[in-house]
Amino acid sequence: MYPLRRRDCSPYVGGRRAGRRLPLLLLVLAILAACTADERRSAACRAAFGLLAPEATMENERQEGDVVEVSGKGRSVACRFGQDTPAGPALVEIVADGRVLSPVQAQLLRFALRLPTPAELLAPATRPAPISAQLAYALQQLVNGISIGAVLGLVAVGYALVYGVTGSIQFAYGELYMIGAVLVAGFCLALPSLALTIVLAALVTATYGWATERVIWRPVREAGVLPGLIAAIGLSLALREYVRLAQGSENKWLPPILPGSWRVALGGFELHIGHTQVLALGLAAALACALGWALARTRVGRAWRACADDPEAAALVGVDVAGTVSAAFVVGAALAAVAGTVVAVQYGEADFSMGYLMGFKALTAALLGGFGSVPGAFVGALLIGLLEAGWSAAFGLAWKDAAVFAVLILVLVFRPQGLFRGRAADSGPALRSRG
Repeated sequence: MYPLRRRDCSPYVGGRRAGRRLPLLLLVLAILAACTADERRSAACRAAFGLLAPEATMENERQEGDVVEVSGKGRSVACRFGQDTPAGPALVEIVADGRVLSPVQAQLLRFALRLPTPAELLAPATRPAPISAQLAYALQQLVNGISIGAVLGLVAVGYALVYGVTGSIQFAYGELYMIGAVLVAGFCLALPSLALTIVLAALVTATYGWATERVIWRPVREAGVLPGLIAAIGLSLALREYVRLAQGSENKWLPPILPGSWRVALGGFELHIGHTQVLALGLAAALACALGWALARTRVGRAWRACADDPEAAALVGVDVAGTVSAAFVVGAALAAVAGTVVAVQYGEADFSMGYLMGFKALTAALLGGFGSVPGAFVGALLIGLLEAGWSAAFGLAWKDAAVFAVLILVLVFRPQGLFRGRAADSGPALRSRG
């Protein structure tokens, strides 16, 4: 039996050595953790610089406390961070070229960078606001909801117009809305006037609508409703991929075009009415009035109503049914493009996938109002906009889209004809005549 040596079995010598090494180990781990956090913040700010200034090359980077600043070729982006989370650095504030990004733009940037929303921005109020402030906040959400609904209504009218004369749903209007937004993102840097930019984007997108009718729908119109529906879905996917491949999958950021808002103090709460919200409401109201007058007073409007009632009888009395259908496609595409331009100007961002949800929400609005009814499409869109704003204010943004599509399910189950049954929806001649 071998004798044991003291240095082999004594717990004190090893313990003293471990005690000396433990502070050094903790210091090394702290340094590594700090370097990792700083590097994640620097990487996030560099990625933000790449999105906000894609034409510039990064030249300098510096960090002071919680702020990381990246600059190059006359452009600069400063990012202020809060308490980091396991999901990523908490990007609290972004300053691009000396201008602080709005909360909406900052949240869109975090979404593009896949960064979490900072906890300090999600913290609940410590005490309930007074009743006057709550009423003013409700009024703010009413303004927001009407603004959302006005834009949504422009897209929903496209569904109503085309369905009224063809009996078919054209799913591509969500993508035409997206094309209008992408076009304004490109035109606004080259054209001096916002009005000219909107008009040009609407004209280009109207050409897409005309081509859709001539190339996609007209060859299959005699085959029945189902082939036209499948062709519309295929066109929607094709347009989305076309824009992604042609323009790239990255988000396109616009410079501020109509910044600022009118502010009204109400009961301790400051009501904001943005200039872009006024633009959305003004354009939607003007176009809705113009469209209503055209449908009631012009020859094209009478032809549309005749084709919606009975296309065969309209053709017998000399109505150009093919031309009327083409006009519905063109007008619907132009209205969707105007909606896209307004959203791009309002939020300062456009991307190839933004039309997907908008198309389905506009379809929900058209169903809620009643397919074939243009006023119903606008009313349905306003109701959907108010639902979105109210739900977001009361329950947060996470489930607002689910709430909208729950309305779609309820409408299809309990009132498939909608709130305002259009003449085409009442009689359904287009459906009967095309299978």
